[in-house]
Amino acid sequence: MAKSFALLVVAAVATFSGVVAFKDNCNGSSFCNKNMAATCQGAINRFSDGTTYNDYVTRTNGNCVAIYLCIGVYPALTGAQLKGHFAPIHGAQGCKGCGSHAFNNGNCEVTVNFCANCLDSGNSN
Repeated sequence: MAKSFALLVVAAVATFSGVVAFKDNCNGSSFCNKNMAATCQGAINRFSDGTTYNDYVTRTNGNCVAIYLCIGVYPALTGAQLKGHFAPIHGAQGCKGCGSHAFNNGNCEVTVNFCANCLDSGNSN
C-alpha cells in the first residue's frame, strides 16, 4: 500500500510539474505583431548588464514588456545573462513579435509581450 501511494504521489508530481513547466513559444497578446521586435528589444535592453536580478521583474519600452519569471526559487542572474536568455525568442525560435524562452529546466522563462500603459516592476538586487 505504501509503495503504491508513493508511486501515485510521484506520478502526480510529475504530471503537475509537466503542466506548470515553462516552454518556448511565440505566443502573446492578440495585439502582438511582427513590427514589435525592435520595441521589445528596447525593453530587453533596459535590463542593466551588471545588475543582478533574483526576483520577478519587468522592463518596458513603448507597448512592449520584457518579463523574468520563475516557479519557486529565482536564480540570481545579471542583466547580461537575462539578455542572453531573451536572445532565442527573436533568434533560434523565430518569433516575429512576442514570445517566451524557457530555461532552468522549465522552471524559469523570459517573455516579451504587448502591454498598454505598463510600468517597470520588481527591484534589482
